[in-house]
Amino acid sequence: MYYNQWDYPYFVPNYQTSQYYYPVAPTTNDSYLEPYRYNESIFSYVQYDEEFERPTRDVDRVMKILRRQYPNIYREAQRDGMDGKLTEYLFRSMVRFVDGHYDNFTGSINERVERAAHQLKRRNPWIFEVMSLYNVSPVSRVRITNTVLTVAFESLRRTP
Repeated sequence: MYYNQWDYPYFVPNYQTSQYYYPVAPTTNDSYLEPYRYNESIFSYVQYDEEFERPTRDVDRVMKILRRQYPNIYREAQRDGMDGKLTEYLFRSMVRFVDGHYDNFTGSINERVERAAHQLKRRNPWIFEVMSLYNVSPVSRVRITNTVLTVAFESLRRTP
């Protein structure tokens, strides 16, 4: 169907702002409300649970450990006015970085944390810029980063 054949021109889908694109397959259904139906059997090879849910569960587990066992890093980051949600987002970004690049770092835990901190500063400098905007001292930034990365490396385990 071309846009010049579209029945209701004021209802043109905006593909740039829509969050999800669901593939559909045309059917012989003549209903006005449902001209297309989802054909899920074509896309059954996508393993949703394995690819998308596992990292979220692992990251959530590490974030719980950080909240319960290391409340001092939250207080240290929030001392000069950083919001709790922003702190949570920054720490989650660090843990997700470790989760995504876990297998790239080898050696002892201290060597992995050091290399991961260097890579994190290179690839995601905005994390440290936000901390500096909220007047988190450089010593505190290093301490917070090392604590979050150490907990992430100790708690995230990859199965071969």
